[in-house]
Amino acid sequence: MITEHALLYLSSRLFAAAANLAAVALFTRLAASDVYGGYLLIFSWAFVIYGFLGQWLGAAFFAIYQREAATSQIGVLGRLWLGSLGMAGTMIAAAAVAGVVPWPVAGALFLVVMSLLLFITVMEAERTRLEARVVATILVLRAALMIGFGTLCLVAGGGALALAVALALANIVAALPGLVRLAPHFGAASDRTAMSGFFAYGWPLMVAFGATALGQNVDRLVLAHVVGTVQLGPYGASSDFLKQSFGVICEAIVLAVVSIAKNAAAGGDEAGARRTLEDAFRALSATVLFGAAFMTTFAGELVQIVFGPDFRATARAIVPSLIAANAVLIFRAFYFGQAIYFGQSSRNEIIAAALMLSVTGALSLALIPRFGIFGAAWAATAGQVAAASVYIVARPRMPIPMASFLATATTACGVFVAAALLDRVEPLGPTMKLAGKLAIFVAAGAYIIWHQDILGLKKLLDPSRRDFAGRLDRDDAHIADRPWS
Repeated sequence: MITEHALLYLSSRLFAAAANLAAVALFTRLAASDVYGGYLLIFSWAFVIYGFLGQWLGAAFFAIYQREAATSQIGVLGRLWLGSLGMAGTMIAAAAVAGVVPWPVAGALFLVVMSLLLFITVMEAERTRLEARVVATILVLRAALMIGFGTLCLVAGGGALALAVALALANIVAALPGLVRLAPHFGAASDRTAMSGFFAYGWPLMVAFGATALGQNVDRLVLAHVVGTVQLGPYGASSDFLKQSFGVICEAIVLAVVSIAKNAAAGGDEAGARRTLEDAFRALSATVLFGAAFMTTFAGELVQIVFGPDFRATARAIVPSLIAANAVLIFRAFYFGQAIYFGQSSRNEIIAAALMLSVTGALSLALIPRFGIFGAAWAATAGQVAAASVYIVARPRMPIPMASFLATATTACGVFVAAALLDRVEPLGPTMKLAGKLAIFVAAGAYIIWHQDILGLKKLLDPSRRDFAGRLDRDDAHIADRPWS
C-alpha cells in the first residue's frame, strides 16, 4: 500500500509541479511584473486569512478521523467549513467598509479565500480517507485548470484582480470530484462528540497555522508595502519556483506515507509507524539535500528556462539566497511538524509559528527598506531557521535515522563539488559539461534511492519479490481505499 499510494501521489504531484512551473513560465512572459506582483499580494493575504480560519479544519479532521464515525465527522466538517467561510467574508467586508481595501479587491480576496478553503479542505478529507486516486485526480485537474484559466485571462488583457479570480475558479472547479464524494455525508445529524473533538484538537492550530501563514508571507507583504508590487513579482515568482521544486516530492511523501504511519499508530502498531516515518525522513532528506545541490548547480539554466525576460535578472540574484529558507521549511513543515498527528502537543507548533513570525517580521522591517529583495530573502531564511530550532530543541516524537541522513548529505556534497570541478575542465564544451553534471546527479541519486530502499522502490523493482509484494500492496490498498466497507 505504501508504494502504491506514494507513487500515485508522487505522479500527480510531479504533474502538478510541472504544470505550476509551466504556469510561472507562461505568466511571467504574459504579465508585467507589477501585475504578477499584484496577484501574489492578493494570494498572500488570502493565505493569511485561510491560515487563521480554515487550515485547522483539515488537520483536525485528519487527527480525529475514525472510520466507524466517518459520516458524522464529515457532516461536522461541512458545517465548520461554512462557519469559517462566513467569518472570512465578514472580516473582508468589514475591511472594505472601513476603506482598508477597495470593494473589487475585497471581492477577489473573498473568492480566493473560499477557493483555498474548499480545495484544501476537500483534499485533506480525501487524503485522510486514503482516497489516493481522488486526491491525485483533483491535484492534476487543478494544475491543468490553473494553466488554462490563467493563460486565457492574461491573453485577454486581464490584470492582477482578473488573474487572482481565474486561479480561484480553477481551485473551485478542481475540488468538485472530491466534493461529490463527500457531499452525501454533509446532511448527517449534528454530533456533539465530533464537534468537541474538532475544537479540542483544532483550536491551538488556529493560532499556530495563522501565525505560520503570516510568518511565511510577511516578507512579501512588507516588500509590497515598501518597494511595491513591481519587485514583489520577481521575488514571489522565484520563491514559488523553489517551493514547487522542493515541495512536489516532499508533499507526495507526506500525503502518502504519514497517512499510512498514522493509521499504523492508531492500530497499535508503533513499530510499523516508526519504520514508515523513518522511510519518510530518508526520502525527504534525499529530496532536500540533492535538490539544494541541484538548484545551486543549475540555477542559471533553470532561471533561463522558467522565467520571462523581465524576471530573470532578479531571479538569478535571489534564488541562491532563498534555497536555504525552502530547504529548512521542508524539514520543519513536512516532517517535524507532523508530530501533532502522533500524540504530541501542538505547543511546539505554536511556539515555532510565533518565533518565525517574530523573527521574519522584525528582520523584514529592518532589512527590506535597506536591502530590498535580498533583505526579504534573509528575513525569510532566518525565520525558518528559528522555527526549525524549536523542534530540534524540543526533540519531537519523530524518528531521525541519523546515519542515513549523514550518508545522503555527504553524497550530495560530493556531487556538488564534483559538478563544480567539472565546470573548470576547459577542454569540455558547455554541452558536455551540462551532460556530465546531469549524469553525476542521476547516478548519485539512483545510488541513494537503491542503497536506502527509499519508499520501497528497491523491493518494487526486485524481480524475485515483485509479484508477492505487489499482491500485498494491491490488496491492502483495495481495503484501505474504501474505509466505509
